[in-house]
Amino acid sequence: MHRGNGKVVYINAEGTFHPDRIVPIAERFGMDAGAILDNIIYACVYTYEHQYNFLLGLAAKMSEVPFRLMIVDSVTALFRVDFSRRGELAERLQKLSQMLSLLIKIVEEFNVTVFL
Repeated sequence: MHRGNGKVVYINAEGTFHPDRIVPIAERFGMDAGAILDNIIYACVYTYEHQYNFLLGLAAKMSEVPFRLMIVDSVTALFRVDFSRRGELAERLQKLSQMLSLLIKIVEEFNVTVFL
């Protein structure tokens, strides 16, 4: 209501977000649910590579359209699945560090709030 001049992106790796839940929340606050949903970009990601590539594409879109909030649910879930063996710990930490570094760059460049 106070910073309504930007979009929200919800990156879902856990399968917990349901866009239809936005409707009763918007109605509760007297807001237009359709307008709210039009400003939410929702993406399911299935591997850490998919998540990383989605963020790269999203950064390109952010240079054209203002975003105010990015929710990532969850940034670590895919790393636990994709790197589940003991010998992969170093690689998992390296890839996670790259993901977090990209998120920091997005925050700094586009002045978007990121909630992990």
